[in-house]
Amino acid sequence: MVELPQGIIVEERRGGAGILTTLVNDMIKLNSNGYIRTERTPTEAMPRVGQVIINNGEISAAMHESDAILEGVEALLEIETDCMELDCKLQLVEEVDVHRILDLHPNAKLNIETPEESKSSEWWKDISNHSNSWTRSSRLPTIEATIEAPEFVKAKAASMVHKHVHGSTLLKPGCVFSNENDGLFTLASNLKSHGKPLLVISRRIREELVVNFGLPADDCLWLSQKDGEGIQFVDLDAIKGTVYGFLEGNLRAVLLLDGLEYLANICGSKPVIDMVRELGDRMRFEDDCLLISFDKSAWTKSESAQLLRAAPHLDAETISAWNSDPDSLLDHPLMSPPTEEELLRLAAYLEANTPETFVEEIVEEAEPEPVEPEIIEIEIVEEEPEIIEQVAEPVIEEKVPEVKKGPRSPQRVKRRTVKRQQILSEREMKLAGLAAAKNEREIGDLPPGKSIPKTPIGKARDVELPSIPDIIPTELSNAANQKINSKNLRLPETKLGPKTVERPSKAKPSSKNVISPLAARGVEIRRNVSKRSQASSVQQKEIDVDKELDSWKEELEEEN
Repeated sequence: MVELPQGIIVEERRGGAGILTTLVNDMIKLNSNGYIRTERTPTEAMPRVGQVIINNGEISAAMHESDAILEGVEALLEIETDCMELDCKLQLVEEVDVHRILDLHPNAKLNIETPEESKSSEWWKDISNHSNSWTRSSRLPTIEATIEAPEFVKAKAASMVHKHVHGSTLLKPGCVFSNENDGLFTLASNLKSHGKPLLVISRRIREELVVNFGLPADDCLWLSQKDGEGIQFVDLDAIKGTVYGFLEGNLRAVLLLDGLEYLANICGSKPVIDMVRELGDRMRFEDDCLLISFDKSAWTKSESAQLLRAAPHLDAETISAWNSDPDSLLDHPLMSPPTEEELLRLAAYLEANTPETFVEEIVEEAEPEPVEPEIIEIEIVEEEPEIIEQVAEPVIEEKVPEVKKGPRSPQRVKRRTVKRQQILSEREMKLAGLAAAKNEREIGDLPPGKSIPKTPIGKARDVELPSIPDIIPTELSNAANQKINSKNLRLPETKLGPKTVERPSKAKPSSKNVISPLAARGVEIRRNVSKRSQASSVQQKEIDVDKELDSWKEELEEEN
């Protein structure tokens, strides 16, 4: 890795359009010495590091290293390419020995001719006869900006330049694109902010999409095998039904599909590719937009080629340019007003899916003709008393069935299941934190608690051996100068004189002396003296083992 001497970091910025040019112009205006260091760390490639060396306000050398070390103009081109990416980090370093760097890397020097030198060396070419007539200048003088433009103006200018260079790529009705970058989620969020219907089916949880990309939670579905609100079950038919239902009720809708690798592991690669083709054909036919995020390295070459054929690849630079200026998306054909055919199709859908309302029919009633009143004669009739006979109804007694008494029904006791506190994993803890941040619930003041009594705690010592001078102030050479060395270690003399120890005689002891432990201690033995002396003096008889075994064998044979 080519690394230059470290100096003082004056400024540090993020990559983008025109950032390298701005830093170089600042160093040239200030006539400073130093270098600009660029660094990129892509996930699937080697780190890319470059340095642009500036000496006395001029670009003197350039070096770049990725897969190989480049110097000179080739290195400068690679550095300019890296600085256009947003993940590039630029550092302006000063207070370094530039002359020593140029001496160590002579091949990295750049031969740049300044306009002053070219003008002075070929001054005779610019000499011409001065005319007295008024003429229009062929070239207007350049005006240098004294104040830098704001960041949003620079982003707008960069997006316009990208649109001028790559003007052929636009979001059109029926477009289908794919990319592995997270910029697709930001693009979907920008399209939603412009009023487009959006549906996101992803392996990322809803809280992460809401916090990181600003997507509405109601438009996001989590792809999982669980059942619940906001979860899309892992089934191809269920996914198709959800997508088709979303497309029928919306015009020029946007669908972002993520997690194809997860689907392929469960449902198989071929059915997933067929589903992508079917969704792409439906999107193209109904003038909708389909965005697919998948990783090429997780698929085989043939499978990735089939997916790219169904959904062409969209460059990350184009996505970043669209996201840097969201207002430029309004000029795309996808954002244009709907056509008459689309309006008719939407009206037919609304008419077919709108429930019928009950309307009461108004019935006109005819006015009745006036009728002349008729005089009716009423005859008075005397009422005769009615005789009521009471008949006693027979009472029917129902037999009550006898219930046989038996053993009572057993009493069943349902035990309550023990509810244990669930230990959250690291991922669930992050989800809980994001959900708590999203709810924005205000918590009142906590009640004042009693202060915990303070307990005296002594000073803790580090688990290290103390230094010797802190414990033993004297040197090791004074270890012998102790109090015990001054004492006399000899025993005191006794009053008795010295006793001489006689040497034992070499003569054999007499056989009359009895050899026993008691006799050795000076105890006189008077009983069984003869037996004791015989037992201690008689030698043991040597036994021939073979002969003894033969005798035993003969005795056994005689007995049998």
